[in-house]
This record gives sequence, structure tokens and C-alpha cells, in this order.
Amino acid sequence: MVVTQARDDDSGLLHCMEEVEVPGEAAPVSERSSAESTTATAWAPVDSLPRIVVDAANLRQRIDGFGASITEATADLWAHAVAEPDQMIRDLFDPVEGIGLSMLRQPIGPSDHVTRPYSFVRRWPDRRLRSLQFGPEEQRILPMLKAAQAASLRGMERGVEQENGRQNARQGAGPTVVRTAIRTAARAATRDAAPQQRQGLRIIASPWSAPWWMKTNLSVLGRRWAWPHRVGRLRRSYYDAYARYLAAFVRLYRDRGLDVFGLTPVNEPDNAQAIWPSMAMSPEEQAVFIADYLAPRLRAEGLGEINIMCWDHNYSTGRYPDGAFVKRLYAHDDALRAVAGSAWHYYGGASSTMSRIHECWPSKGIWVTEASGGDWGPRNWEAALLRMSSRVIAMLRNWAQCVVLWNVALDTSGGPDYYYLRHDRQHSQNRGLLTVDRANGAVTKNADYYVIGHFGRFVPVGSQCVGSAASRDMPDVQHVAFLTPSNHLVLVVNNGDAAPCRIAVQAEGELWPVELPPRSLSTLVWER
Repeated sequence: MVVTQARDDDSGLLHCMEEVEVPGEAAPVSERSSAESTTATAWAPVDSLPRIVVDAANLRQRIDGFGASITEATADLWAHAVAEPDQMIRDLFDPVEGIGLSMLRQPIGPSDHVTRPYSFVRRWPDRRLRSLQFGPEEQRILPMLKAAQAASLRGMERGVEQENGRQNARQGAGPTVVRTAIRTAARAATRDAAPQQRQGLRIIASPWSAPWWMKTNLSVLGRRWAWPHRVGRLRRSYYDAYARYLAAFVRLYRDRGLDVFGLTPVNEPDNAQAIWPSMAMSPEEQAVFIADYLAPRLRAEGLGEINIMCWDHNYSTGRYPDGAFVKRLYAHDDALRAVAGSAWHYYGGASSTMSRIHECWPSKGIWVTEASGGDWGPRNWEAALLRMSSRVIAMLRNWAQCVVLWNVALDTSGGPDYYYLRHDRQHSQNRGLLTVDRANGAVTKNADYYVIGHFGRFVPVGSQCVGSAASRDMPDVQHVAFLTPSNHLVLVVNNGDAAPCRIAVQAEGELWPVELPPRSLSTLVWER
């Protein structure tokens, strides 16, 4: 078994996903006495330790990827501020040398993290979209996306080649306990993946707002300071134009060789406000737009296989508590047939909302498309690691098929953040996976980077979440388990206790003793 751990040392410096050795061999659960099962460290018989039981036969949701968003702010930093942009790409997207991000959620048009406003439609009103052109996307964002795609594909090919060589060299040898390096474990995770699972990055596309002239308040913002009570909604007369606008963006990405996996009608439809681009939508408006305009348009454009995801907002909001938006949209039969499922953010409510939605509509997918760290929550390092990892584990235990954090990279002020500075007179306080120091181009890996890395690096696309259960005597330990396409089992464990926790991991009739460091995140990988 390979154990990889991320935690702070006494000086506050990260032990970067370091590998630690599991003491002793695996012990059969029922064929040895407690004395015979005692590990070499002699701290306790393995049979007496609190345990996590992994049930590989209990197959749950399929995993579609882990990642973050290359906003226009991130792309600008990568192009103009980072001292070693190629290394940054490898650290993020290479599945052998980096953390193997496999999913990106890309804004359609400006989000709240941009260097300046931009638009894809040059004339207004332009119902036929004759002036539509994606110059800002092609010039500012697609170069980084293409570099990320190339790094992902190169890393996968290299990992498969190296793992095949290792397998050939090992032919004829007897069974061995897995004690390979972390990188080899990552290669093995991609070895047997189906070809369609090795096509590089997957993308979920999400607009923050329709073009301003399509909206009731004539602004890209959700509200205007001059008319604070007038909420920006999509005009019914522009539903068709907006559907063609979204389809054109998807076609742009497809034409550039990028796999658009999913599409949402709008980001956070219950959060129209006056600071950054946003647009309100009710469940009934979104149901009509999806069923009568967006889904037919995608089919007409030959894009009918793209997963349309409704909602794209918190587990709970003031107007739509506990998944009420999704429930109301699913009450419309045509919309229910048109959507692949629902997209969620973690900023309000409980992740258990997703389980309740799954119980009622088990055939519909569930994806987490945004979860950010920032100075408004636990700050780097230890508290952020524990909070974010516990939240991600909870998402996956509640049927999330992907987990996408927010910005890939921001600067030391939480920017670029044009809209925050323009309308809120302060920086965003958001935190990316990486922090870029504009003064010297240095890149710092934040806790969020290591959290998503514990999943992205060892749980490839096509894995399945499997059942796992823990003893009641370790309340500060959280966990989630997976079966990978290469027949590895992966267990990600968060220990929130200030003391180390000695546990046993039980799977398919065997026990392994493991020590979880205090306030740490660990990933265990073993072959079946």
C-alpha cells in the first residue's frame, strides 16, 4: 500500500504529498490471532485498532474529473506574471509530475475575475449574432487552455509507457506488496483507462450573464446601482439568441480540440447583484429555456451529447432552500428529459441536499462546479486544508461526480478582480489553487492545490466511488473510497484531530495498519 500525506511540519512548511511507508504486511481479517496481527511497530494489535472498511462491491457514482477554472484573471497571470509558466502547467495538469487536473469549468464571457470587461458581440442589439466573435477568448484564455490540454495528454502517454515497462520487467515475479513511488501509483491509475477517458481535459462551460442588451436591466451586472430593485433577467424575446450564443461558444471550444463535457445556462441564478456580471433565472424560466431553446439548439448544431446541467448554485439559498430550484425545474417533464442533471456550489446549505436529490432522481447526474477558498474563510494553511478536504469528501459521499474548485491562480491580493475594485472598492479576498507574486513571478501552492491533488492525481476519470464506513470511535476522521479503471482501490482520509490517529483499513478480507498524522490529509492506494 502506498500512503501519501499532505500536512504542515512544525515550521509551517508543507510536507508536499510525501510518501510514507506502511509498517508491516497486510493481515487477513479472520485467519490470524491478534498477537500474530501485531505490526512491527508494536503499538497495538491491528485487530484492535479502529477501522475504516472499504466495500469495493458497493459501486456508487462514476467520477468525471477534478479541477478548477482558468478564468481570464488566471490566464493573464500565467501569460504575463509567472516566472516559469511551463512548470506551472506541469504542476497542475501533468498526471505524473503534477496533480493531474482533469476537469475545468470555464466562464462564457467575463466572470468576476477579469482584468477588464470584454464582450463577444460587437453590435447591439444583434439578435442574429452577426457580430459575434470570440477574439478575447482566443487571445487571452485559449493559449493557457491549450497548454494545459497538451500537458495532460503528454503526461498520460508518458505514464502509460512507463507503467507498461515496469509491468514487463516484473513479469514472472511473485505477488508483492505495493510499495512503489507516488508517481508510479499515478501512472498505474491511467494504465488501463479506456481510450475515450484519455483525451485530456474535460470542460464545463458556464456564463455569468447574457450580453447586456438581452437582459431586462440592460446591464451585464445583475443589478445596477441606479436601479437597485430592477433585477437583470433574460428577456423572453432573446431566449433563442441566447441559446445560439451558448452553442457558438461550445462550438469554438470543440473546433479547438477541447472536450466540452457540460453546459449550464447561467452561474448562480439566485445571486443577481451589483458587483460583478450575473443574471437571475427562476426554475420555470430555466425549464422553458432548456427544454424549448437550449437543448434543441445543441441538437441542431450536432452537440446533443453535451450534458446540460441546471441550477449551478448553492445547496441552499434564501429563495430556494435545500435544492428547491432543482425540484421545481424537475417538475417540468420536458426540462427533466432535457437535462443530464444538476450542478452545485458549496457556499450555502449542506451537501446532503445532493443525496436527497439523488434519492428522488437517481438517473440524473450531480456535479459540484464551484468551491473556493479565501480570506473570508479559513486561511492558509492547516485550517484551510482541513476545511476544504472535509467539504470535498462530503461532496463525494453525497453523489458528486466531479469536484471543481474556483480560480486556478490569483495574485497576492486575490486578483485580478476588476469588478470587485470597481464596484466594491476592495479586492476579492478569494484564494486560488496557486498564488502568484507579481513582484518576482514566484508561484505558491496553497492548501486547495493539495486538497484537489489528493483526488485528481490518484482518482482518474472513469473511477467509481465505492462504499466505506468507519468505526464510531474516530469522529474526527472523514473518508471516501474509489475503485479506479486500473483496478486500484484509493482511500482519501482526513484526520481533523490534534493527535495522530492509528487506524486499520479493511478491504476484501485484509487489514492494513496506518498512522494518520495530526490534522492531515492522506491518500492510500493499493492493488486489488
